[in-house]
Amino acid sequence: MDDGHECEASCPCSIFMHIPVAMLLADRELHVVEGNAAFWENVCGCEAVPAGIPLRDALPGELWAGVERALAQVVENEEPVEVPGLRLYSSGQPQRVIDLRVSLASSGGRKLVMIAASTVPDTGRRLAELTLLNDMLRVLRQETEVDRVLFAILTCATAGTGGIGFNRAWLFVVDPGGQWLEGRMALGPSSEEEAHDIWARVAAEPHTLDDFTAAYDRWAVRVAQPLQETVRGLRFSLPDDADQLPVYAAVHRRPVHVTSSVDNPLVPKVLREVLNVDEFVVVPMVVAGQARGVLMADNRYSRHEISDADIRLLTLFAQHAGLAVESAIAYEEIQRGRRELEQAYMSLQQTQGELVRAEQLAAIGEMAARIAHDLRNPLVTIGGWARDIVEEPDDAGIVRHAADIISSEAARLEEILSMLLEPLAQRELHLRPVDLNALVVDRAVTNEGLFKEHGVEVRLNLAEDLPRVRGDIVQLRRSLQNLIENAVDAMAAGGTLEISTTQDEENLWLRIEDTGTGMSKEATERIFNAFYTTKHYGSGIGLAVVWDAVRLHGFEIEVQSSPGEGTAFTIRIPKMHTLRADTNADEDGLSEDESARAGLEDL
Repeated sequence: MDDGHECEASCPCSIFMHIPVAMLLADRELHVVEGNAAFWENVCGCEAVPAGIPLRDALPGELWAGVERALAQVVENEEPVEVPGLRLYSSGQPQRVIDLRVSLASSGGRKLVMIAASTVPDTGRRLAELTLLNDMLRVLRQETEVDRVLFAILTCATAGTGGIGFNRAWLFVVDPGGQWLEGRMALGPSSEEEAHDIWARVAAEPHTLDDFTAAYDRWAVRVAQPLQETVRGLRFSLPDDADQLPVYAAVHRRPVHVTSSVDNPLVPKVLREVLNVDEFVVVPMVVAGQARGVLMADNRYSRHEISDADIRLLTLFAQHAGLAVESAIAYEEIQRGRRELEQAYMSLQQTQGELVRAEQLAAIGEMAARIAHDLRNPLVTIGGWARDIVEEPDDAGIVRHAADIISSEAARLEEILSMLLEPLAQRELHLRPVDLNALVVDRAVTNEGLFKEHGVEVRLNLAEDLPRVRGDIVQLRRSLQNLIENAVDAMAAGGTLEISTTQDEENLWLRIEDTGTGMSKEATERIFNAFYTTKHYGSGIGLAVVWDAVRLHGFEIEVQSSPGEGTAFTIRIPKMHTLRADTNADEDGLSEDESARAGLEDL
């Protein structure tokens, strides 16, 4: 109202005539009755609205939201309600802070709603800034993912409602190695038209800071984000670009307010071209005395001057933003570590499963190899003596001798098959008295054809009065056969095989020595390992079988060998595993004579 207006006492205008604050009256149905110029111009940023317009349509969205909340309390209690530090933002006036007071008034018998607004002074502005900062920090604490935290930071810097209100903002983060300042995210309109469109929508619809930050999912899937593309290509070296922005602000850990980018030596050409603006501000994000990144902002489209209060608030916010980024990165590392551990655990489980299957297959393979090895030996012997019968069918002595050996080796095959068919849980040594010398003679006779075929001379040096050994005749015969065949294989060009038995006060000794090619030290250390062989053929099973049988009996075996000097295997049999000459019965209840006969029959 102007000073020329004459009002009666009953005129609503008289309630706030000549009062300097911005004021507005509305009826109980919330339609505009009257407002002064200060309210429309300074608060709403628009021309006066005619009487009768609904209050919701007359006020900017954020102002209506504040009034609506206050009205609910006013109607209920009929007491005035204060709404301090309300931030308003529009294209005409991008940012201001007001205190709002909503109350009921009477005029000419009418009940009216009175809305009074006043610009917040410096002290009130500080309070409003602290309130705003607290709200922004609340929003940051709600996010844990790095990209969502970055988006929330930029939203707080650019939101006109509930935020600091810059037009655009960029965020740079120091890489884990501390060598680079890398552009991570940018937010803001890409043109003046888009900026005014955003401000118009914000003015028309009430929005909170939570509404803006919740828009991340929609923002993240947008294909065209020109401002975001500008920051992705920016990367500055912390050691080399310390005298230029934005690294300068990070290194010196203080804000830099640029009022003329063209004349400022701190602004590199690439940054000037990206921003395309004269005035901007860069503030560091410092955590524990170390810069973790920088926040850069400007008012490219509103051309609103960046005030000291804006810089102070952005700087204070940036400190907390840096901590939020640090926490989000740490949380992301923890989550990544957890996922890696889960993957490693799953991989370990898979590997263990594969290892078990591999071990099962290896066990099956080893068993098959041992079976093949054990069956091959008697089959080869049977084949050799069978050929002698074919070649000398009229020589009764040869035929009889060959038939005896063939019969004996056939019995060995039956023993092997019986052992394989025996349940694993029931497998054990079948101990009985064994004549060690008789065992050696048996194997020497059985392998006559093998020795003759390979040109091997056999020498037996057997001690007299040797006590019998408690042993499994099948296992011991199998082991001696493997040692003999191994020795013959080592003498491809012929040689001498010497088998000897001796005894001392504590042990019996069985020694199988050849004049073959010998082995290296490395080979002797591995020779008893399953599937290890120094031959160009063979399964590497024979000596592993010997090792198992000897150790199972409680005996010991060792090997001595040198390349070109032959090999000697020595089995030590402690006398605790023998029968004394005066023993009349063995552990199976056989008499001495019966045991002796049983041992000879087995041979």
